[in-house]
Amino acid sequence: MIIDTDSHVIESEATWAHLDPAYHARRPLPFAAPTDTGFQDWNTFWVIDRKLRHFGATPVAGNAMAARKTFSPGVQQITDVPARVAAMDRMKVGKQIVHPSFVLSTLSEDPDLEAALIRSYNTFMARACAESGGRIFFNAVVPYRQPDVAVEEIRRVRKLGGAVSVLARGLEWDRPMDDPRHYPIFAEAESQGLPIVVHLGLGSPAMYAMFDGRPHPPAERKTFYPPYSRRLLSTLTVQYAFYNLMEGTLLDDFPRLKWAFLEGGGCTWMAAALRTIERGGKANAADYFASGRIHVGSEPDDDINYAASVLGEEALLVSSDMPHFDEAAHDSIAEEYEERDDLSPALLEKMFHRNASRLFDFSAATAGGAR
Repeated sequence: MIIDTDSHVIESEATWAHLDPAYHARRPLPFAAPTDTGFQDWNTFWVIDRKLRHFGATPVAGNAMAARKTFSPGVQQITDVPARVAAMDRMKVGKQIVHPSFVLSTLSEDPDLEAALIRSYNTFMARACAESGGRIFFNAVVPYRQPDVAVEEIRRVRKLGGAVSVLARGLEWDRPMDDPRHYPIFAEAESQGLPIVVHLGLGSPAMYAMFDGRPHPPAERKTFYPPYSRRLLSTLTVQYAFYNLMEGTLLDDFPRLKWAFLEGGGCTWMAAALRTIERGGKANAADYFASGRIHVGSEPDDDINYAASVLGEEALLVSSDMPHFDEAAHDSIAEEYEERDDLSPALLEKMFHRNASRLFDFSAATAGGAR
């Protein structure tokens, strides 16, 4: 059974049900716009701290894009865990790692409110994972602007169970990965045996603001991105984080911390980036892949054999992006890779199962829930 390393939850009002009572009056409120506006079918928002936040197809209620998906609202929102597990069975997925959808923007300019929303999200996901019988796990979110609070949140989610990693975006509130203020977070993640998973997300308000005032061109469908900004604010920031990791000292400063890079545009870009880094003088850069320190998500149309020859077969992961609705979504992971006929059964077994098992400690996550 496949380990799906990158699926998602579409946040709902149930996600915020665990919010500290002190923040109840400031809880996120759903809002839907007509589909004949400039937002087109990506027409729902959250009102957080008196400001509209556009995260794509979240919330589900009233969202035209979400209504066209093959998954029910309960599956998309993981409010119906048995149905989500049944959908995984149909996809031949044994385990699934769930990432948030609200990373497609920043939650709140108020660090305390952001931290409270993050705690509610993590609690919601931990409870869903516990209900899944060891099938669903999640990528925990932490408030990077408050490192001491983030450290406590890592300890809390480890005890709750279900968490197998800690989320990072290419930039966190305009700070690169190796900003010294992130070091306590990485130290605690390393101590808890939780990898850092860098996933596509808009973590840079400054870059977001660069595109203020530009109208969306008719062909640009993903209206939750500022116009003309999509690749700069998404895939390229994931790639930037990889360069930041490899060309700085993070790997040596935290020698037991593992990293994964997802939705950065497949895996072939990382092979080219590694060659660039080696030409720049870091001759031992490939060792981090051989030792299992770095992994990357692949796409079925990648030049996988080339990437495997550069990065090693043990570095590659697969994912469904369920229940998102874009070019990274794959309803049948196995079929899309197996129909190529140029990937060996041994390589597919590593990509489908073994590599993720080496990266993520599923046993510890399940034990945490039992405690």
